[in-house]
Amino acid sequence: MKSESVHIVEQLYKNPQAILGLEEPQIQENMVVVPITLKGTLLDFISMTEAEDKGLIAIKETEQVNNLEIFNKSDQLVLIPFGTTVKGGKQDRTIWESILLPAESGGKVNGANRNYVVPAKCVEQSRWSYKRSKGKGFRSAKTRLHPNLAYAAQTAGGQGAVWNEIQSHRAEMSIASDIAPTQNYLEMMETIEKETEKIVNKFKNVKDQCGIAVFINGEFIGMEFYANVKAWSSMSDDIIKAFSVEALRFKDKPTKKVEGKYSDIITRALKELKMDFSVRKGVGLGNVVDFNSEDQKWRGNTLVHEDIMVQFYLVSKRGGATESPPVRMQRQDYIQQMVRDF
Repeated sequence: MKSESVHIVEQLYKNPQAILGLEEPQIQENMVVVPITLKGTLLDFISMTEAEDKGLIAIKETEQVNNLEIFNKSDQLVLIPFGTTVKGGKQDRTIWESILLPAESGGKVNGANRNYVVPAKCVEQSRWSYKRSKGKGFRSAKTRLHPNLAYAAQTAGGQGAVWNEIQSHRAEMSIASDIAPTQNYLEMMETIEKETEKIVNKFKNVKDQCGIAVFINGEFIGMEFYANVKAWSSMSDDIIKAFSVEALRFKDKPTKKVEGKYSDIITRALKELKMDFSVRKGVGLGNVVDFNSEDQKWRGNTLVHEDIMVQFYLVSKRGGATESPPVRMQRQDYIQQMVRDF
């Protein structure tokens, strides 16, 4: 029997404009952003960054390299978005699953803060020791994964896929070897920060906006939205900045002429995608639905809670590191592979 969570996601692909409002496009050179509003029910939650600012969550390392531990004492739902990067500890990491932490009554469970073990992958390859400047804790970074790296992070097999994509990003962006000597993705992104911020500043949120669909060089490359306008507003610059990396990667490539309305192109593209879906229980609330196109060009995931898509993320693979077709792995096999990668 098909999961109700999968059914909800399938409806988006079958009839996008029944769920999404696709607003007037905004254009900056080779990048086009189509603001997204939602027509359905929204959800009340706060973002991970807001929870950190209020001292409501803390992130710590565990004995396993592919896990982090988050301590929650918030009396509100807290969303940790897919693609979030955190810096500190022995290596900087990315959280590769959207996680909705439940509100904790009084912030305590049996007198202790509630803790959750969350899946993580490293975005810094060569360091495996604490630095005085980094401390022993973690803090979310303003840098989100750009689409090609986010695509790699969703693979079932792979810390190696993430590192390969980071190395490919270094080569594509001509980042000097003396910059980010530990292959630190966050440090690499600092080298293009002025350029990405310039692009971000050209785009403005519209009323009730909660996401974006993005075109680069006339090609639809992906979309991301949230079931909360305030949360989107607080994260939107970081998300647009991640997509703007693609504008820089392809700034010297030819631009395709766009025929017709951007909203119609997005709708047609989603309807034509042939996706394989899988579902699993989320770390916190709800179910995570993963989806991959049959041609392996598109990949994404969404967290479904109370029949609402809390965060939806979809991107295409363009250039970058080569990748073998994903192989489904048992959790223990995956952990063993992660250990071997280190």
